[in-house]
Amino acid sequence: MSTFLLILTTIVWGSTFFIIKDTIRNVDPFYLVFIRNLIAAVAMSLYVFTRDKKALFNKTTLTRGAVLGLLLATTYSSQTIGLKYTTSGHSAFITGSAVIFVPILLFVIWRIKLHPLDIVSILGVFTGLFLLTWDGDGHINPGDLITLITVAAYAVHLISAGRFVKNVNVPAMIAHQFNFATLFSLIAYLVAGSGGLAVTTKSLYALAYLGFCGTLFCYFVTVWAQKHVSAVQVALIFALEPVFAAVFAWLFAGETLHRKEFSGMFLILAGIILYQTAKNLRDQRAAIGAKPNAVLETI
Repeated sequence: MSTFLLILTTIVWGSTFFIIKDTIRNVDPFYLVFIRNLIAAVAMSLYVFTRDKKALFNKTTLTRGAVLGLLLATTYSSQTIGLKYTTSGHSAFITGSAVIFVPILLFVIWRIKLHPLDIVSILGVFTGLFLLTWDGDGHINPGDLITLITVAAYAVHLISAGRFVKNVNVPAMIAHQFNFATLFSLIAYLVAGSGGLAVTTKSLYALAYLGFCGTLFCYFVTVWAQKHVSAVQVALIFALEPVFAAVFAWLFAGETLHRKEFSGMFLILAGIILYQTAKNLRDQRAAIGAKPNAVLETI
């Protein structure tokens, strides 16, 4: 069941790219981000409130949730705006490359060394990004450049979330993440927004899908399923997200890809899988080394 839900999560996340691109034709990007976060915030806060309402008022949880909320709002906003100018496939693969920026940031900020396979993965992903975003005439799509902001914000979010989950109520922190993401995206809409919602049945369904399925469901399953599925398996499943995004964009939005773009996407996907697999195997070996009897206990 856990594996099935993770695959379903990856499919849902992959489907959101072409839906967002289609929806922002009639809906302001900041308004879209505000509504999808609002839906998730209300549902998640009510869930935590009914189970452990005191956790919502913990200062540390509140502060960490605020930081993650700002990063999440930045991630969603830049990704949504970028989709106005680039394709769903480009956006998905560029966003997926965020995982490779994590070891770079860890090295730059905390001097955590890069392993040889990390360097190979990074070079592969950067080569893929170049092939994917360069048009051959010396120009880069502005939507791809904007999406790089998504990559930076998402990478910092991954690092921060990994450090913040220690000694806090995780569901409460996730709830506050959505609460503050809602607040920050509302502020962004009030300051820079140019319109609201074109009230059509299609737009309403899209916002509901993005809020309940693309945000609340996916985040909830991601946290829950990783307690039952190995980290390597999770990494490999999530690496397929941009692939599903490209397939959905081809089937429902008529987006086509050239040979150079396919080459770039392949290198990005290969780099992501190589990095995630190598990292998780190193983590497993480190855990066994820290616990000498771990091997005996699994026999």
